[in-house]
Amino acid sequence: MSIAVICTGTELLKGGCCNIDMQLLGAKLAGISQVPVMELSIGDHADELYFALSSALKIADTLIISGGLGPTADDITLHTVARFFGVELQEVPELKEKVKKCWMERHNSHCPKFQYKQALIVKGGRYFDNPAGVASGIGFQVSYGGKMRRIYLLPGPPSEFETVLNNGVLDDIAANAEEKLYTSGFFVCGVGEVSAARTVEELLQNHPVELAYTAMPGGTKLFISGKDSGMVNAATLLANQALAPNALEPGFFDLPSALLKKLSDRQYSFGCAESCTGGVIADLIVSLPGASTIFKGGIVSYANEIKNSLLNVPENILETYGAVSKECALAMVQGACTALNCQCAVSTTGIAGPDGGTPEKPVGLVYVAASVNGLTASRELHLRGNRRMIRERAAAGALQLLWELLNVPENSSC
Repeated sequence: MSIAVICTGTELLKGGCCNIDMQLLGAKLAGISQVPVMELSIGDHADELYFALSSALKIADTLIISGGLGPTADDITLHTVARFFGVELQEVPELKEKVKKCWMERHNSHCPKFQYKQALIVKGGRYFDNPAGVASGIGFQVSYGGKMRRIYLLPGPPSEFETVLNNGVLDDIAANAEEKLYTSGFFVCGVGEVSAARTVEELLQNHPVELAYTAMPGGTKLFISGKDSGMVNAATLLANQALAPNALEPGFFDLPSALLKKLSDRQYSFGCAESCTGGVIADLIVSLPGASTIFKGGIVSYANEIKNSLLNVPENILETYGAVSKECALAMVQGACTALNCQCAVSTTGIAGPDGGTPEKPVGLVYVAASVNGLTASRELHLRGNRRMIRERAAAGALQLLWELLNVPENSSC
């Protein structure tokens, strides 16, 4: 099975939103050992969808199309796809009733006819329930170019897209997959894409696997794929050992998740004191399910008086060394452990730019600190990029330092 993905929505091309659907889909498909061969993002125009369909069908026998199933004028996906393949549409009574009921609940008035677009499916096809919204997912088979093709249409809003995926679409794809492509991998902390690639490609040059990389703030995601699960697992283990101690355990593709697991396993509490990152670290942690088991809280101490009053950073440190200093970062992390009553903490203080830098302390200079059961360390970072990138990389640097402290012998045995 070869899969191509078409994401519709002019807002995707104008930068109005990120393509979360593709991010969700890629992870879900990898989970059933299916990796797309193509992804196209297009606007809400029939000619663009025609072109995308023609292009995708040259290399794929299964298409997954997101967006454009709603009731408005720019929701053209279903009718355009039907015209392209020459298939008929039919109204499903139970879907029509659902559309009517949803309208009545929200508007307490007669349901207008245009809303019933969401009750149509391809004749002979099936629908996938969408409890998170009105428009259902649609699946059908059709002959094109002398081959049978499987087509799946899913609503665009990410919560609905994921719900429909889990409500039968993934199971249907997995059931019809003739050949599986197994994928494994892990995140490498503090190692750039080029460095990771050089290490792994030389090591695995004689292994029948495919390698892929994603550069992230604070490191690189490494993906290893192949048709033999045993070979993929063996290659993953070799790569993981070669990149140790920077490599997370196989299966962990982000440092916050790995930290949450390690802190939870050891029953350590965690908190943070942030200046230049302004809550980025706290957001990374609380975005994860189960964060409440370890996270005590965070203090955004942007102003010096807050560093002093809430974190007990001594005034003489702020006056002598300044807020952007190793001494301040260390005092902040110790203050966080005390104020939040936690065993582990991180702190950040620096200059995110674009203004505020000096020759002595330029934009991108950041100090991070971490503490684990009283063992404390700091690190000076020189980061590049815009304000957002510097803040993200500073947060990643602080979490990486915490990870390293958790892995020193006296903490690893706890």
